[in-house]
Amino acid sequence: MNFDKFNALVEKRVNYGELEHASVVSDYKNIGCGDGYRLYLQINQQGVIEDARYTTTGCSFSLASLAIICDLAKGKTLDEAAAITPDMMEPYIDGYPERRRNYAETAIAALKKAIHDYRNGTGVSPDKVITRENILKKLAAKGTLAGENLSSAMLNNLNLAGVDFRGANLQNAFLKGSDLRGANFTGANLRGAFLNDCDIRDADFTGSDLRFAKLAGAKLAGAKFDGALYDIGTRVDTKNMYIFEKMIQKGKELYLKAGAPA
Repeated sequence: MNFDKFNALVEKRVNYGELEHASVVSDYKNIGCGDGYRLYLQINQQGVIEDARYTTTGCSFSLASLAIICDLAKGKTLDEAAAITPDMMEPYIDGYPERRRNYAETAIAALKKAIHDYRNGTGVSPDKVITRENILKKLAAKGTLAGENLSSAMLNNLNLAGVDFRGANLQNAFLKGSDLRGANFTGANLRGAFLNDCDIRDADFTGSDLRFAKLAGAKLAGAKFDGALYDIGTRVDTKNMYIFEKMIQKGKELYLKAGAPA
């Protein structure tokens, strides 16, 4: 496997994110490891897939495999996309390790389910699709996002200063570059969330779950992290490592037990 190609797919989040006006939104469960996949397909009147995106709670192999399957699906008819094989995915990373070939197969299975859902009208109903637009409408109407399911939400570069996120599910959410000064994340699930380059000064993360969260480049002055969870995957700038003194480290065993990606 070519690790440079693999890491580029994962770190750049190729094809990651939602499609606001997708023709179908489809959920797939990887029963082998418990990862959840969501595929968004934009299909034109001729039955050609014009765009494909994904979100997932999964590990790096899930991210890479879904990035590849979305790339392969673009420009193909539904029948052509349904005929994609693992061999067609291999060149993207110069081959899968033997023990990871199942990730290519599950990505293909997820795409086939999305095609089936489109043809049969069995995809995720619009009211259950978490989109940036819907989240902002809900915030405007209610004035709070406390307790909301915002998993994998795309909330980059927004002014969310002072917003109440208490108890919200923000797992794998993208908040990069957003203004979160004074926001309340008490008890929120931020596992795998991207808080890179955010302004989170004076924000409250008391008791939140920040395992595998990314806070590189974030402004942290005055933020509270008492009792928040972290693990080896939690990333902060060297100068901000002092926040771990008030946090609780949880190991891989508990992380897996809680249903989060390894």
